[in-house]
Amino acid sequence: MSKLKVVLLIILAVVLVDFAVENAQPAPAIKLFKFQLAELPTYLLVYLCLVVGAGIGWVGHGLRIRRIRREDQAAQTASAQQQQEPQ
Repeated sequence: MSKLKVVLLIILAVVLVDFAVENAQPAPAIKLFKFQLAELPTYLLVYLCLVVGAGIGWVGHGLRIRRIRREDQAAQTASAQQQQEPQ
């Protein structure tokens, strides 16, 4: 399994490097309210968007997992309290 991971990572690295080499020309300037913010190569813009999107997805996933754990813990607490009540 680890050999497969290494091969896939090498393929991914080759694809990313090839993409960067093919898209090294500068993109149009990024402007916000008529202020020029940056002038980056196209591949950096794409990589930046990829990283930002992955970060947003990771945070959303973490919040969802936290909510599920909290709900499970509340359900276990309620179940334990219900079992302790004398009948």
